[in-house]
Amino acid sequence: MELNKDLFPAITAHVAQANTICILTHSNPDGDAMGSSLAWCAILSQLGKTVRVIIPNNCPEYLQWLQGYRTHTFIFDKHKEAATEFIAKTDLFFCLDFNTFTRVEELGTLVLQTEKPLLLIDHHPNPTDCFSVVVSNIKSSSTCELVYRTIQGCGYETYITTQIAEALYVGIVTDTGNFSHNSSRPEVYRVVADLLSYNIHKNDIHDQLFNVFSFDRMKLLGTMLKDQFVYLPQFHAAYMYISRENQNRYNFQVGDSEGFVNLPLTIKDVVFCALFTEYDGLVKLSFRSKFDFPANAFAHEFFKGGGHLNAAGAKMYGPLEKVIRIFTQGLPKYRKRLNETYNRHLEL
Repeated sequence: MELNKDLFPAITAHVAQANTICILTHSNPDGDAMGSSLAWCAILSQLGKTVRVIIPNNCPEYLQWLQGYRTHTFIFDKHKEAATEFIAKTDLFFCLDFNTFTRVEELGTLVLQTEKPLLLIDHHPNPTDCFSVVVSNIKSSSTCELVYRTIQGCGYETYITTQIAEALYVGIVTDTGNFSHNSSRPEVYRVVADLLSYNIHKNDIHDQLFNVFSFDRMKLLGTMLKDQFVYLPQFHAAYMYISRENQNRYNFQVGDSEGFVNLPLTIKDVVFCALFTEYDGLVKLSFRSKFDFPANAFAHEFFKGGGHLNAAGAKMYGPLEKVIRIFTQGLPKYRKRLNETYNRHLEL
């Protein structure tokens, strides 16, 4: 993967001129958001900068072991006053794993008011034009992969520690669904090989990410598979949903639904699927697809969402039933493409 090498001197120049640096990532931060942000934070801290990561709301518990989470992170909806004070004195902002300020909600307004330089490192398509420097490649497996390339390009590689390498590995392994999608480029595995050379505890990381859920979460999944799973073979599609009732019944916590959206794709006939999570007056949507079916195009057309070819998301205000109805009513428009995608795969 080739990045514009002229970007790296621009980044190092901005970093050299800044004393206080703020790193932002999107709401409901996932492994790639936290891994990239905390790894970059650790690099900049070693350069003698005062650095904090600010996240709009908290990340799942299974990511909170990452170095810097407890010492260098402000959770905006819990630490609003401290975060606002830090933003006011910040010289330079790095925006990681998001391409538009709507993804950071109220934080975006505060940051844009400072009129300080905004530098982007991200792998989502169509970033807005408010950034001074943009490191972006939609073919990248993750923002963590791009952060690693940026560390190399800026000459900061000597500052990589085992903990930094672990954070970057977390982002790559989670954003590729444990290397099940968006991970066909050889460069991804070259980066992973480099990270392994820093003596990261790979088996422990996988255990911490994928084997730390509660019994309630398992019961929730059982109920979903029994009562809240809909298979639509005529469209090679399926969907699942998590109602507020079952969230309350099974003590639903942030991160409990991790991996659920991928389950329908284990059905051999399913090419496209969705997971709907109901909140108060709002539904969060996650989409996954196989092969070359554009989950992001569907998300954008019907829900003004977006993302990657095989992994996309959106949110919509309104009752769960209405959101599911929009999804099912949109499938006939894509029926031909879904059938063609499935049939091409059969011919391979």
